Amino acid sequence: MQDYSYFDCFVEIGRYAPKDPAQPWTIEDLRQDMMRCHIDAALVYTHHAKEVDPQRGNDLTLEYCRQQTCLYPCWIALPHHATDFPHPEQLLQRMEKNQVKALKLFPRQFGFQVDRDTLGPLLSHIENAGLLLLIDAGVHGTFCQISWQEIAWIGEHFPRCNVLLQSIRWESTRQLLPLLKRYKNFYIEFSGYQGNRMVEFWCQEIGAERLLFGSQAVQKSMGAARAYIDYAEISESQRRAIAGENLKHLLGVEKFKTRKKEPVKDNIIHLALQGRAPKDFKVIDSHAHILREGGLSAGPVVMNRGDAKAVIERNMRIGAHVTCVSSWSAIWGDYERGNQEVHRAMERFPENIVGYAVLDPGYIKDWSKACHYYYRELGFKGLKPYFPKWQIPYNDPLLMPWYEYADQRSLFCLLHPSDDFKNQVRDLAAAFPNLTFILAHTGADWPTARTHVELAKEFKNIYLEITQTNVMNGILEFMAEEVTSHRILYGSDTPMRDPYPQFGWVAYCKLSEAAKRQILCDNMQKILNRAHKVG
Repeated sequence: MQDYSYFDCFVEIGRYAPKDPAQPWTIEDLRQDMMRCHIDAALVYTHHAKEVDPQRGNDLTLEYCRQQTCLYPCWIALPHHATDFPHPEQLLQRMEKNQVKALKLFPRQFGFQVDRDTLGPLLSHIENAGLLLLIDAGVHGTFCQISWQEIAWIGEHFPRCNVLLQSIRWESTRQLLPLLKRYKNFYIEFSGYQGNRMVEFWCQEIGAERLLFGSQAVQKSMGAARAYIDYAEISESQRRAIAGENLKHLLGVEKFKTRKKEPVKDNIIHLALQGRAPKDFKVIDSHAHILREGGLSAGPVVMNRGDAKAVIERNMRIGAHVTCVSSWSAIWGDYERGNQEVHRAMERFPENIVGYAVLDPGYIKDWSKACHYYYRELGFKGLKPYFPKWQIPYNDPLLMPWYEYADQRSLFCLLHPSDDFKNQVRDLAAAFPNLTFILAHTGADWPTARTHVELAKEFKNIYLEITQTNVMNGILEFMAEEVTSHRILYGSDTPMRDPYPQFGWVAYCKLSEAAKRQILCDNMQKILNRAHKVG
């Protein structure tokens, strides 16, 4: 078994709002997650410091760290000018006294500018003291705390300040790459950056020594974050550096206090800890895509190697022998070209690729002819209507001939969330009882999960597919408790996302091995078996 020290650079603890009643949050939840996922240590701060009062929240952080010796404190800082926060000199004295080696800034959250007048004194002190500076550089909501121009300003004026960019995502690659090439004092972590083959990509582009393991626990799955590193196709020295050595170096931590690791009784976890696939079953990916042969990106998203051959190779490392795919070309505009890309993949890899046909109602004139061609002649098994691009409701009369054809043959239909989703799905599930409806991205967030669970309780032909970058901690267990694990499907959304965090999300969850097998394999296999062979 791999024996790396895993040091999580991104953990938020304490009460916060809004919180779903089923969502984990306690220090005990964190402790259990770290034990189950074999995480040795974590850099933590409190939600109270982030969202309410940094000074009081920083004290709470110290209290949590005293409770668990495997936790290391990160404080939240503000500019001192408004007199509601200490001057940098006083702040650093307090940090030294309490052995705090990292500071995080939330410029948008607390309403201050990223410029010399506002942050110059604080950043100078951080740089001179050799502290680690953390900032969220996401693209959505509260995770967007700084602009790319502001990041470049810090790099230009404080070149000796070690800056860890957190919450970045796979949409950011084109903006991020020039900055990381130019400013050698910038580091990144992967809690939200789950792009396809991105661990390997950044090892090649900037070196493993500037990459850190981060999970954003307790809200996100530590197992998902760990699997991204353990299954990556990198050297053992690179893996060891990313897992914990880089953060230890940045914080000046020589070694952790020894903590006995419990024996691993779950065989799926046992193999995942080694970056190995399950042995006694074959994983089925219910929700994936492919690019054209040799394709590396689509729209704003860099996906690295994303054609059918590369997707199969990537999935095989986690034991996913069957992948159900639609083409990016099809769902984003050219359904005929995209469907042909999928058909070529089906012909080339008949044991590995199952096709979702995309039939754009803006172009289809003869539904009977189109369905006969794609399903009877070419052998597609799935339907992929796509509201995000078409903006046509799923229960629109235009689509009814497609559903009717599929219902007669017990096919399956993948539906992304849409406007008025609940009512649309209710109409379809009731009207077409032999058609299996797979609700995509059920694990996106708690409101989505609750909506989809409600639908699955009402209709037996509804299944819940999980994939989402958020990899919400506890949400799989919630879904299983509400509708049983028989109705949950593993999907990855690869190659937009890398499949490894999505797999790790399931592998390390608190469900039984039998339940995990159902999610990863058995449930989708039954759906495939029900789909009548046409032709």
